[in-house]
Amino acid sequence: MSHDTSTAPSTSTSKKGIGLFGLIALVVSSSIGSGVFALSTDISAAAAPGPALIAWAISGVGFMALATSFGHLSIYRPDLNGIVAYAKEGFGPFVGFVSGWGYWLSIWIGNVAFGVMLATAIGYFFPPFSGPLTVGAVVFISVLNWIIVLLVNRGVEEASVINAIVMTCKLVPIFAFIVTMLLLFDPALFTADFWGNVANNLGGEGAPGDVPTQIVNCFMVMMWVFVGMEGASVLGHRARRKSDVSRATILGCTALVVIYVAASVLPYGYLSREELMALDSPSMPYIFQHAVGSWGGAFISAGLIVSIFGAWLSYTILASEAMNEMARMELLPRVFAEQNIYGAPTACLITTGAMIQVLSIVMLFSEAAYQFAYSLCTASIVISWGLAAAYMARYAWARRSEGMMGSCILGAFATTFLVVAIALSGIYQLMLCCIAYVPGIVFYAKARREYGETVILTGREKIIAAVIAVAAVAAIVMLATGAITI
Repeated sequence: MSHDTSTAPSTSTSKKGIGLFGLIALVVSSSIGSGVFALSTDISAAAAPGPALIAWAISGVGFMALATSFGHLSIYRPDLNGIVAYAKEGFGPFVGFVSGWGYWLSIWIGNVAFGVMLATAIGYFFPPFSGPLTVGAVVFISVLNWIIVLLVNRGVEEASVINAIVMTCKLVPIFAFIVTMLLLFDPALFTADFWGNVANNLGGEGAPGDVPTQIVNCFMVMMWVFVGMEGASVLGHRARRKSDVSRATILGCTALVVIYVAASVLPYGYLSREELMALDSPSMPYIFQHAVGSWGGAFISAGLIVSIFGAWLSYTILASEAMNEMARMELLPRVFAEQNIYGAPTACLITTGAMIQVLSIVMLFSEAAYQFAYSLCTASIVISWGLAAAYMARYAWARRSEGMMGSCILGAFATTFLVVAIALSGIYQLMLCCIAYVPGIVFYAKARREYGETVILTGREKIIAAVIAVAAVAAIVMLATGAITI
């Protein structure tokens, strides 16, 4: 079923649509969910201040290159809507499916991570929710999940307005934290064990390892907090003006880099690395409480709850849009292309909500539910990011004589950064994601038959499918033998 907004006047991009501020809010709010509130503990466990700064420099440049690639693509190819379309246009329908399915997996798995962290945040006020994930917490996550699904089902643009309001509310406690850390910053404490040599000499669990090891250990959590930065590109077809997509992506990513570096690095100048590592996660409420008194922890925890709600809302929009876009590109069955009178893809929303429900229950059996969920989320989205950046490099290289060599270099650098980062820090999580691709390939085959295709997979696509299947089998074997744990 083709995308037709004539039956839903409220979604007409010429009259309404999502403006620049709404798109920036989508980028920032989608990314600033729970991760920023736990950065101090997660980064300090991985690295001393010096290696952490180097890791941020590498990640910052990599993600700015990726954001700029998204921005350039929205200008060069305004006819293509989002990262799935880029992969399909550049590498064929099955690779487009691989990108879209990975993106959809990433987003709803990210919502499960948000749910787990939300329960932890509420545990600050309601002790039964503190500590490991409980049945009561899963019930709460489930109810909220379906409330958000119903909200988005009333219209994507209306939900984006709520998202912009939530973004403003969530940034207040984060900026209060950053300003406080700046005022209390002690350069002597910050540089006391700048490279982690003292901790390495003392040995034990606090030893971070050599500098390259510390840098690599930072990559997974740093990539996690950027999930969602592609939001403006995914919803580009709903933008009031196409030119806003590029500006929103680049401006939003720039803001994210500044916020993340400040929130994770400045605390090294207030508490020692050992003290930061010892804090419960999320660490920001406890650091702020230590700095300003007991009200500080409640203030940040309340901000965290609002933040997660905003990110969860954004992710639900993005996940349903990704499925809907794949169906309209004939990569998923027709039922996922349908929209209700509000212009929302109901079948996509229900499917996404159901998957969140199932994984939330599975998380009861995980020893580190939050870390496991966000690691899977990050590994799966790297596939989509990497394919979009690779298409930018390929598209620009073919037009290098027209002055697009700079765009080619940006795309190639972003692709290389993502491939190297996930290979070094998340290869097992990537293998686990391949298990979820197997049922997706069945949906893809069904869709191709629905649309009258006689050749489901070409020779090259069969090789890609075989590699995914082999990785999935290997992951299942490693799970069974304990080589991979959840």
